[in-house]
Amino acid sequence: MVPAGDWGSGVTRRAIRLRGGTGVVEAALEDLRHAMICTLTHDGHTVTAVEADFRRYTLQLCPGASEPLQSIVGLPLTTTTPEFFADGRARRNCTHMLDLAWLAMRHAGRGAVEWLYEIAIPDAPSGAMHGTLRRNGTIVQDWQVKDDIVVSPSHLAGQSLAAGFTRWLTTASGLPDLSVEECLVLNKGFFMVGARRLLLPEGPLPEAFQQAVTGSCFGYAPERIGDAIGATGMARDFSHTPEKLLRFE
Repeated sequence: MVPAGDWGSGVTRRAIRLRGGTGVVEAALEDLRHAMICTLTHDGHTVTAVEADFRRYTLQLCPGASEPLQSIVGLPLTTTTPEFFADGRARRNCTHMLDLAWLAMRHAGRGAVEWLYEIAIPDAPSGAMHGTLRRNGTIVQDWQVKDDIVVSPSHLAGQSLAAGFTRWLTTASGLPDLSVEECLVLNKGFFMVGARRLLLPEGPLPEAFQQAVTGSCFGYAPERIGDAIGATGMARDFSHTPEKLLRFE
């Protein structure tokens, strides 16, 4: 893959807005490569409907992930995080839309409130990367990460973001449930750093790229990656304009 020419001078940013209402939650996400909204309807106990709205995405195939997302209809709102992501559900879905659905299910129990998550990870060509997660303006997670290994805070130090982090958080970390949510949200922000550091292919996917990503999500599934085309005109740089996130411009 080709390095991005402006790497070292910007910030990886992502914003997620969760809006609760009577029987419905709207979860919206925007970052440098994605803009999408998940609307989840519920009866106070179970998911009764889910709608996926893809505005910006990586592949022309991505909107098709609306179909596998329907598998969450009927799930109890009390479904645990390990249960939600069990049995390969993440690989069958759009990673980012599925995360929104998961957050919407969790937010359903909070009532008619609005939360705003904001991620900021300045480019770091060398040394550790510093990433923060704010909720409604207050920093709730503050990490140092080097070579995909958490350096700080101390209770996360030594954990790899590249392998097994979700499993460790949800089964062995002993962290409070809300802290687990925060950590998973910020983890996906670090995942997006690669999309700032490297230029993602537009048009037909190079063979080497296909080999690297096959099986990771809906669009990159083995049965359809041969038809995948990198979407054009989807990139946005919010490094110096974070106020534009979630405007879907």
